[in-house]
Amino acid sequence: MQQDELWIGTMLEGNARWVLVKSTDTTDEARRRHGMSPVATAALGRLMTGALILASSLKGDESITLRLLGDGPLQGVVAVGNAQGQVRGYVREPLVDLPLKDSGKLDVGAAVGRGELSVSRSLQNGEVYTGMVPLVSGEIAEDLVHYLLNSEQIPSALLLGVLVEKDYHVAGAGGFLIQLLPGASEEVIQTIENLLGQLETGISELVAQSENMDQLLSRLMGQLSYHVLERRPIGFSCTCSKERLSGTLVSLGKKEIADLISDEKAEMVCHFCNEHYHFDVDELREIWGRA
Repeated sequence: MQQDELWIGTMLEGNARWVLVKSTDTTDEARRRHGMSPVATAALGRLMTGALILASSLKGDESITLRLLGDGPLQGVVAVGNAQGQVRGYVREPLVDLPLKDSGKLDVGAAVGRGELSVSRSLQNGEVYTGMVPLVSGEIAEDLVHYLLNSEQIPSALLLGVLVEKDYHVAGAGGFLIQLLPGASEEVIQTIENLLGQLETGISELVAQSENMDQLLSRLMGQLSYHVLERRPIGFSCTCSKERLSGTLVSLGKKEIADLISDEKAEMVCHFCNEHYHFDVDELREIWGRA
């Protein structure tokens, strides 16, 4: 399929809005950077896709941060998405491996565990609004739907999926959100329920099998009428830099930096993208002078 994209549109004569995401390459980039196990890849891929979907309604440089604060072996999953289609994230324990469920699917719910979902929106005026809801299942799609209904009173249906092959690469990843718009009738609700209930293939498999976004959308919508309003490219992108991390070193204070100078080097690693930054003695001395 083509590069990763996010499409936004309406359906059923404007009674509902939808967001469709193909995030295969984005998820595989995260897997490669963090060296994740299949179940960790599935968890982070779903959460990053969910972050992109929720961020699709934001403006400018606004962003959304999703945190799965569960007691499962992953010990937490974080994803940050923005209105430009950029997303990044990490799993605290990326090497976790669990038996498959009886259905043969990756057991993301058990890997996440019980706990809370935190959703933080960073707005253009600098304000940050955070809402928290208990995790329903840890499977992520259900948890985000629960959040949207309870915190924002938006009835929604959401599909999220990541298909990981035996060699660990991501063959398909994506998400599909449908939200009712004000005035939607019971007939519209029933139509959407029927649409989703008739899908015999998961969203990740549909992404893997489709040649392009048009074909994917057509397979999801069936015979229903819909309109595409916007198309955006998406991808894994981190905001870290050596200059930014040097500021973190400055905040350690002169004594700690002096200890690093005595070691003749320092290394910092970004949680979100696993990029390694090395600082030599001259750079550390310059940082010490700024501290």
